[in-house]
Amino acid sequence: MPTFSCRLRYNLAAFILITTVSSAFAEAAEHADRPPTRVAQADTVAFEIPPQDLQTALTAFAEASGWQLFYSAETTEDRRTAGLSGRYTPEEGLRLLLAGTAVDYRMTGPRSVTLIRKENLVAPTAATDATQTVPDPATTSADKPIKVQEILIKEARERDTATSYVAPDTRTATKTDIPLVETPQSISVVTRKRMIDQEVNTLAEALRYMPGVQAEPVGFEPRFTFLRFRGFDATEQGLFKDGLQLRNPGFAVSYNLEPYGAEQIDVLRGPASFLYGQGSPGGLLNYISKRPTQHSLHELQFLTGSFGRHEGRFDFGGRLNDSDLFSYRLTGLFRESGTQIDNVPNDRVYIAPALTWRIAPSTAATFFAVYQKDRLGFSQAFPFEGTLRTTPFGTVSPHRFAGQPSTDKYNRREHSVGYELSHSFTDSWRFLQKFRYNSTELDDVSTFGFPQGSALPTLDRAQQAVFGKLNAVTLDNQLTGAFATGPLHHLLLTGVDFQRLHIRSRQDFALASSINVFERYDYGALGTIPLPFLSLNQETTQLQTGVYVQDQVKYDRWLLTLGGRHDWARNETTDNLTGIRSPQDDSKSTGRAALTYVFDIGLAPYISYSTFFLPSIVLDASGNAFKPETGRQYEAGVKYQAPGSRSFVTVAVFDLTRENLVQLDPSTNLRVQRGKVRSRGLELEGVASFDSGVDLIAAYTLLDNDVRETSNPVEKGNRLTQTPAQFGSLWGRYTVLQGSLKGLGFGAGARYTGNTYADEANTFKVPGFVVGDAMLDYTWRQYRFALNVTNIFNHDAFSCFDRGGTNFCAYGEQRTVVGSVAYRW
Repeated sequence: MPTFSCRLRYNLAAFILITTVSSAFAEAAEHADRPPTRVAQADTVAFEIPPQDLQTALTAFAEASGWQLFYSAETTEDRRTAGLSGRYTPEEGLRLLLAGTAVDYRMTGPRSVTLIRKENLVAPTAATDATQTVPDPATTSADKPIKVQEILIKEARERDTATSYVAPDTRTATKTDIPLVETPQSISVVTRKRMIDQEVNTLAEALRYMPGVQAEPVGFEPRFTFLRFRGFDATEQGLFKDGLQLRNPGFAVSYNLEPYGAEQIDVLRGPASFLYGQGSPGGLLNYISKRPTQHSLHELQFLTGSFGRHEGRFDFGGRLNDSDLFSYRLTGLFRESGTQIDNVPNDRVYIAPALTWRIAPSTAATFFAVYQKDRLGFSQAFPFEGTLRTTPFGTVSPHRFAGQPSTDKYNRREHSVGYELSHSFTDSWRFLQKFRYNSTELDDVSTFGFPQGSALPTLDRAQQAVFGKLNAVTLDNQLTGAFATGPLHHLLLTGVDFQRLHIRSRQDFALASSINVFERYDYGALGTIPLPFLSLNQETTQLQTGVYVQDQVKYDRWLLTLGGRHDWARNETTDNLTGIRSPQDDSKSTGRAALTYVFDIGLAPYISYSTFFLPSIVLDASGNAFKPETGRQYEAGVKYQAPGSRSFVTVAVFDLTRENLVQLDPSTNLRVQRGKVRSRGLELEGVASFDSGVDLIAAYTLLDNDVRETSNPVEKGNRLTQTPAQFGSLWGRYTVLQGSLKGLGFGAGARYTGNTYADEANTFKVPGFVVGDAMLDYTWRQYRFALNVTNIFNHDAFSCFDRGGTNFCAYGEQRTVVGSVAYRW
């Protein structure tokens, strides 16, 4: 069997060869049918664009000129234009349209342009022509030219995440607006188009075609999203929404954010404590909410599918009146559905209004609110004999419900309100404040299989009742500025954030009657035997304050990123059964240093070093606080984006060490501290959307982790449970752009997961599996008809773990078919 280092070199070489060749062919094909620049510039176009907000004006310009404009939403935020009237060449018209807006441009192709605010301009480099020569915006092209600086952005970025698999931008990795190719850390972005094509219904589904991430490590899970980055669990600390953390200490409650309400989903791999404070070292997920729009937006959608699913969705947006002062967004859905498990519903009500108020030309506030109500059920797991392995009694049905239909429930209610306030002091300095209050309540009664010593076909059971309530206030203040010190150009970020959580959790355990696990509708007798000594009733208050600073220094083609943060954290837990109060205070400094070199061809190699800090946030089973977790990561990688293309390739290798590790045991939902664990790996990702109608996603992960220090000798030197050594995926879609079949699209993908171990001793190996997906859609006028199939061949995939000394296994998602009709106007 090849060693890790040999496999790493082989896969790295193969990936670079494949992506380089494919990118070259794609770029050649893309440029082959483009007219020469001289011809594209020669014709004049009639423009009639009245004074208005810049984003709407640019949309009108693109429609009139046929040019592609690439920019981030923040580039045009709070900007207005005096308009454009008359006949001009497209470039002349664009200069006039941008006059006085503090927004500049750079040609990235004969008909494509990248826009950026002037505060992000940097000095020219020695490797390129020092200036661009362009006519004065107030004159025609025949007048004397002036010189403008080269623009920082090197790659084109799509205006709308609903039209490309390649993200326009993300602030998640640095909290600043720099191109993805210059971000010195491995990051992936799921755009709205990608979610639409794959009919993403949960966050777990959104992460299926991504490297370094496991979102379904314990099989089909209807209640919440497991997050595991680079082998480390991040379910409690790794979930963020609009840059603010959604923490879930001790699994007192749970979160399952609605993908239909997201504009995009960012996954940052590796430690991020230097910007966000305490969190998982493996990475974080940042859910970006849909924002109010200046242009009119209306969508109605109806879905139906497997397991009695019926769902209606709506998404409206635009201005509240003829002025630009207020704009809104209203998104929602109503769903009644079953699941592949009998008696486990998947019902949801989701409403998310948002309002933007443009208080002044340099000041704007966006207000958010969300209400979500879920009626769900407990996931199911059964002994491996009867699931993964057949028995003389047969096999357990994947639809088997081992609970009590008359008593079991999983009801969750969430609501939140918040705002984002931005103010530009000058073109170079900007202040941003984010605030959110959120509340979550959970009412859960679950009966599940638990070994008591009986033999098949009998399955003993236990029951757990949980009531949890969480209230949280989160605030983040950011000041960003651009300036120069001699030949060095700085993008400086400073910030102060604060978070307060109060959690109340009550749990009771009991023994329930046994059942014949192979009889699908045997639910046993009603009634339980309470176990008071296993009851839990406690309240926890957490406080965190952090100050951080980051400087991105540009010199020639070098980009040095330095960041540091100091946190003060307090955790106080009160046991309401005993009256014992357990306070704990921690403080720690963390940081990151990274170096990037950006070539003209769109290639950007980088290296980085970062540390993290995670205070103990819960007590162990004996009521004692865990030690704070610390650790470090080394990462090196290469990012590539062909200039003017909608493609992005990332190669990253990392070495991550985590000490005093606290990890969720999915079989018991209790925390355990594993000592010291090392995770090393290789991550490959390629994403592209071509003008020919082809969209592609490719991802591969090679992971080598092992327990280095532990109080449990049986696991030392072994791989973490439910963690494959390798996994990968491939997805492709094609849309017919011309002819009688114009608007027809079809796609397919495959997901591979390697073998895992169910137990810490690594004695029970679970085989790997491959699952296929497919889709078909047709867009006609304002309608879109779509059919999506998950696990198209209905392959039984299992995830297994140790529960009470017995290996239990859960089925993965069975074949699921969803049909949808959308009407947009």
